[in-house]
Amino acid sequence: MSALTQSGSIEKPCTILINYDKGDPPQVNEFKQIFEHGTTEQKIETLKKVILYTINGEPIPQLLMPIILYVMPSIDHTIKKLLLIYWEVIEKTHLGKLKSEMILVCNSLLNDLNHPNEFVRGSTLRFLCKLREAEVLEPLVPSVRTNLENRHAYCRRNAVLAIYNIYSHFDYLIPDAPELIYNFLLQEKDASCKRNAFIMLFNCAPEKAVEYLSSVLDEVPTFGDMLQFIVVELIRKVCKTSPSERSKYIKCIFTLLNSSSPAVKYESAGTLLSLSSAPTAVRGAASAYIDLLCNESDNNVKMIVLDKLIEIKKNHSKIMEELVMDILRALSSPNIDICKKVLNIVLDSVTPKNIDEIILFLKKEINKTQSKEFDKGLEYRHLLIRTIHVSSLKYPEVLGNVVPLLMEYLGDSYLPSAVDVVIFLREVVETYPTLRELIIKKLIENLSSIKVSKVYRVAVWVIAEYVTCVEDLQYAMTSISNDLEELLKPKQTEELILEAKAKVKVEKVSIQKLIADGDWYLASCISSSLTKLYFRAEELNINQADSNKLKAQVMMIISVLINLSKASQVSTSKSAYERMLSCIQVLIDSSPTIKKIWLQDCRDSFTNYLKYLLIKQSENKKKTEKEVLVKANNIINIRQLKSKKAFGPVDTEDDLIKAVGNTGEINKDQNEYSKISQLSGFSDPIYVEAYVRVHQYDIVLDISVFNQTNDTLQNVTLELVTLGDLKICERVPPFTMGPREKTSAKASIKVSSTDNGVIMGTIAFDIAGSVSSMSDKNCVILNELHIDVIDYILPANHQYTDVLFRNHWLEFEWENKIPVNTNITDLVKYVHHISKVTNMGILTPEVHLSNDTGILSANLCAKSVFGEDALANICIEKQTDGKISGYIRIRAKVQSIAVTLGEKIGNMGMKA
Repeated sequence: MSALTQSGSIEKPCTILINYDKGDPPQVNEFKQIFEHGTTEQKIETLKKVILYTINGEPIPQLLMPIILYVMPSIDHTIKKLLLIYWEVIEKTHLGKLKSEMILVCNSLLNDLNHPNEFVRGSTLRFLCKLREAEVLEPLVPSVRTNLENRHAYCRRNAVLAIYNIYSHFDYLIPDAPELIYNFLLQEKDASCKRNAFIMLFNCAPEKAVEYLSSVLDEVPTFGDMLQFIVVELIRKVCKTSPSERSKYIKCIFTLLNSSSPAVKYESAGTLLSLSSAPTAVRGAASAYIDLLCNESDNNVKMIVLDKLIEIKKNHSKIMEELVMDILRALSSPNIDICKKVLNIVLDSVTPKNIDEIILFLKKEINKTQSKEFDKGLEYRHLLIRTIHVSSLKYPEVLGNVVPLLMEYLGDSYLPSAVDVVIFLREVVETYPTLRELIIKKLIENLSSIKVSKVYRVAVWVIAEYVTCVEDLQYAMTSISNDLEELLKPKQTEELILEAKAKVKVEKVSIQKLIADGDWYLASCISSSLTKLYFRAEELNINQADSNKLKAQVMMIISVLINLSKASQVSTSKSAYERMLSCIQVLIDSSPTIKKIWLQDCRDSFTNYLKYLLIKQSENKKKTEKEVLVKANNIINIRQLKSKKAFGPVDTEDDLIKAVGNTGEINKDQNEYSKISQLSGFSDPIYVEAYVRVHQYDIVLDISVFNQTNDTLQNVTLELVTLGDLKICERVPPFTMGPREKTSAKASIKVSSTDNGVIMGTIAFDIAGSVSSMSDKNCVILNELHIDVIDYILPANHQYTDVLFRNHWLEFEWENKIPVNTNITDLVKYVHHISKVTNMGILTPEVHLSNDTGILSANLCAKSVFGEDALANICIEKQTDGKISGYIRIRAKVQSIAVTLGEKIGNMGMKA
């Protein structure tokens, strides 16, 4: 840390910072009396107060001599330790010269360096690391050198640190320090002393450190983990500057991959990747990461290691495919986020060679989830089902083993799992005709176990669409009739509804209960599926008697459902009711054209939809995948001429650059200029403008200040005030500006939520040499600076599915409904305009966005950097006069993001 002096131009080191409520001003005379006549305990308490006053900007120089005279001679160890802190915080110079009193302090320090107690010696040596006065350090150097031979390791390691810091700042005091520490290192046995000595050579004399490392290279595996860590760092540094030395150190790094220290193992793996991209090296580093992933208990470590494995997979996918079974061991973690990342890596690493092993492992994991003692919950089972779904579609030869397993989960009470299974079956039935008969039979068998409306709707549609024989068709009719048995009994409608509702109170969830509770969309889907089954039976050339019987049965079921919907107290959807009536109509009077629509056009539409999904998946894959082909005209990268990238495919030192946001990538978009805000007028004596830079949870204001006068301005003070969930973390210290001078300053602001914030401020200054009271203090009121919520919102359409969107739409309690008011006349263009304005991703597939019907509904989703989700639904139609009308509904878990997005749409909706 650093503290500004009063001039604001010189910085001095600040090694101690303790908050202290000073209260009353210090009683100097009272403190003097205690130091002179008080007990040891009183002196300790008073000395602590003096230190706290000094740290918090209220030094008491009058007490320096009393402390030297009456406190410094004490032999109490607590007082000696407090004195070292006191010498550290006080001002030791006056007008650039060392105070004369410090000569006495120097003598005391010399005595402590030769004290018989190792604690006193060690703490004094530690204190010398913080001294920056060469006049004090010079007479102490011989004693510091002597302590390198002390029998106590505590003294020796602090002596090494003292020499390191003295040499770093005043190398002329110990010109032979590197040679001295090198010889010390050759003889030293203590691990902590060797670590400190090696750090000193590493930073001050790298060539000596390399010389020592070369002499003990074979012994590195026996070193302590503290020293091994520094060795790894040195090897990386040496190999970056001298790539020809890589082969010399690779064996050592390979050995350290088996270190017992997780930190050493992690650093060694990263260093190995930076040294070599050979398959053996990459495989060794990946294996070390996987070992950490499976054995470390800290979830943060696991997440970091998974990110590293993802980076390796991008450049060395073949090697990760070989290690995929080892990665699967990490599924033993109880954390669901870790399991998600592991399964994502596995999905990208599936090959014909390992698909059987992967599916077998995942099947075992799914079986574990059926145990009551299993603690990961239903979400983990859904992840496993989803992984099996995607991987088996890549390699259909395993579908024969996968389909019967997943069929068991059609009746899963967890909606996403059951939906994923039935969607998977629907896709397999269409894509792989050889499996249709098997899947249809199994689907009919499991129909009665389904308890979720959406799953049942898809299941009966698949059966009606792909049934291939009369026996299966009759079996399906019987199964559906059994599921609706209670509803089909010949009773009065009111009595039937009351009995059904009374029965479901004691029964589990069933299809009958869902319909009785008012799920008329399910009833309409069952009606259309039964109608299609009848048409399919005619296509299969069923005899006339059976055909009439089937037709009567279907019409009876649909009629019962229509009567139920009319008599129910639950409101019936008009579209569902009309759909059931249309089913009766087409059964009574069916033409070849209608049959073609039901039997052929519907399937063609679904086939085209699957083709569209495949095209979108391939497009997304091309966007995310990195180009790995090396072309003949590619630029050759010469490491010595690189400015940003280090040697090798992966460099761990780049992580720090990325962490602070300095990736070297410059966004040249013209929108960057819109982030510059003018805070004062051109005619003001001081012109101020600010560039707003957003870094995740922080805002950094790069403020440029221009003195437009011919006077020197003193005590120029910029005061900022915030409104909203903004907090100023770092204020701009006062400064002085010459005539026509420009100065830059930075202010850091913490953001805690996605709420529109406002920054206001003033800039005050004095004019040098001015004697008029009117111009003693001048002030310029700055313009308000509005912080845009869009800077913290990112599209999330790649993270959302239709099911997840619906679930969150039901969960989120805050809704903002905005009427559409725009001069845009194109429906699709308006949806894309809203997506751009709000920075929300469009979840609705592009194929469903069309102007043809004159109406359009689209879903959008986004996530803020604070983890807040925001959903939007656009329902619009084109009026006869060409204008667009409708509503945009925004839902979010917190109020602020729903309100601010609504304001953004309201302000920008008119603009194209």
